[in-house]
Amino acid sequence: GLNQSVQNSANSVTLVAGKPALLRVYAQTNATAPAPVAEVTVRATRGGQNLGSVTVGPQAVATAPTADDLSSTFNLELPREWLLGDVTLTATIDAVNTVVEYDETNNARTEAYSFRSVLPLALTIVPIYYTDSRSGRLYTAEAHDPISRWLLSAFPLSQVDVRFHTPFHFTGDLRQGTEWQRLLQELTTLWAAEVGFGSGHVFYGLIPVGDAAGASWFEGGVSGLGWIGQRVAIGLDVGEATGESAGHELGHNFGRRHAPCGNPTSVDPAYPYPNATIGVYGVDTVDDTLLAPNANFDMMSYCGPEWVSDYTYEGLLQDQLARGGREAAKGSGLLIRAAVDGETVTALPVYALDRAAPAMFPTSDYTVELLDGTGAILSTHPAALLEADETGVSARMLVAQVSASIDGVSVVRFRRGDAVVAERVLGG
Repeated sequence: GLNQSVQNSANSVTLVAGKPALLRVYAQTNATAPAPVAEVTVRATRGGQNLGSVTVGPQAVATAPTADDLSSTFNLELPREWLLGDVTLTATIDAVNTVVEYDETNNARTEAYSFRSVLPLALTIVPIYYTDSRSGRLYTAEAHDPISRWLLSAFPLSQVDVRFHTPFHFTGDLRQGTEWQRLLQELTTLWAAEVGFGSGHVFYGLIPVGDAAGASWFEGGVSGLGWIGQRVAIGLDVGEATGESAGHELGHNFGRRHAPCGNPTSVDPAYPYPNATIGVYGVDTVDDTLLAPNANFDMMSYCGPEWVSDYTYEGLLQDQLARGGREAAKGSGLLIRAAVDGETVTALPVYALDRAAPAMFPTSDYTVELLDGTGAILSTHPAALLEADETGVSARMLVAQVSASIDGVSVVRFRRGDAVVAERVLGG
């Protein structure tokens, strides 16, 4: 079987071009002790052209190789140049006939594999310079990347292009869920202005929890928050666990809801395995660690240890195939926003952008109207309702990115069905 992050017994999980792949060859002997020792050679071809071969061993041949024991199989990481397009692999044990056998005809197996090209993930890490309003203390950290290694291990990606934004200053009290909502909304505005609403480009706000003097503002509670289906998220910088936490929030950005373990909100009713276990074997190809189906939990749950199920992996892949590389085009545009708190909708300031509306825009039962000074409706546009849910915090935000000029617009108005729920008069 060929495994990149996770694979099922049917070997039907999509293979990603360029992503490290571990091939497990199940060779078996019926010999009694001592076990025969042999090598396995794997040859690769593409379109009939020889790509070369790799040999692993010598090692003892198991009498009963099993999926749950890496040492019972012959394992090799495929050369990078093989991980593209359609490739045929032939594994042969004891190709030089050093082991005496009654039957030499069953020592080879050939399988065809197809690798799907996936665009790199564009990830901008935004260092948050956080002033705690309770203490007045400023928490900062140098720009760094504690995220991409875990993403490359668990996500259907072969490349993450990391950029660092200039620091984003935020003053508030992140012990309060409403302040997490406000920070996420502010970072979303920055994201929409710079890369365009609906972009496949991720903005991740990295929040320090301590300073050089050893002081910390964090007392437990919320550790991350990300929109479901739009690629903006924020999270704490908590050392080695930062990648897993960020992966959970980016999973939301890729359209995934929670898996059912740990009592989360906004659970995906279609998750296929009980108690959010990953259900099939996973492999962390960074350190060739085997992850058992019933002892590891999906990254979208609140249980650990965390990995990715085949169900979530395929969902992440489909979202990256649909949105990877997508950014808004240049052109006159308006960014229109509203904060949603229960039934209360508050229209926020409008921005004139040099980016037009994206080609794909999610819709809701909300719309935005642009009115002139006489109250006449100039145009009507769809509005997206962004949602984010974690235990202890829930965020809602309305966004419309409109291909229009600000000239002649005096009022923006939000409607839900026929009812006006918010409006804002533009001045100056």
